Amino acid sequence: MDKFIHLFLGHLFGDYVFQTKWIATKKQKEIKVLLVHILIIFLSQVFFYLGRGFNLKILFCLLILSTVHFFIDLIKFINNEKTFFKSHTYYLIDQLLHFISLFIVTTFIPPNSFFFPKKLSVILISAVFNAYFLGIYSFFLKNNKIYQRDLLGYIIRGSFPIFYLFGLTTYSIYTLVTGVYSIYFLKKHQVISWALSTIFTMIFLEVML
Repeated sequence: MDKFIHLFLGHLFGDYVFQTKWIATKKQKEIKVLLVHILIIFLSQVFFYLGRGFNLKILFCLLILSTVHFFIDLIKFINNEKTFFKSHTYYLIDQLLHFISLFIVTTFIPPNSFFFPKKLSVILISAVFNAYFLGIYSFFLKNNKIYQRDLLGYIIRGSFPIFYLFGLTTYSIYTLVTGVYSIYFLKKHQVISWALSTIFTMIFLEVML
């Protein structure tokens, strides 16, 4: 599980946190920008997988994983003008392919004595998944427009795992307060991503920790 946790964390940061609006827009039109994106993915994977046992075999596995990521993204690059490849359905398929590739590489990559603590890694996985993945998915579910970054939503959803660590009572209060705020002041897709965040936070922290 530790190997997958660090691979998944590297993927989430490389594919979301370190991906600027310029990269997100241009990588679907210019191959050189797509390659920059893949380089960032690779460096992110290396950073979060670093530890006392880091070696050339690990580096090779991460290079293979980044290459697979390139070919998955290349599918969308080639079919960028087709409506299906801009839909929430393909967004899920795309991320599922990345998820499967992480699982496969996990079986081959050597274990490591990671510098990045496991507990912090799981918290960050939950925070980034809630903030970015669920935010983007719910947006595409309810909109046909170009995705706009949802900074307030990032903060609300990304804070769920932190409050979960303080216990069920604190988590329930935070969930209730942010839920009422989301329903009355935010858009429908943000309410959906809020609701999904409450569930996935518990799944990640209970399963991975």
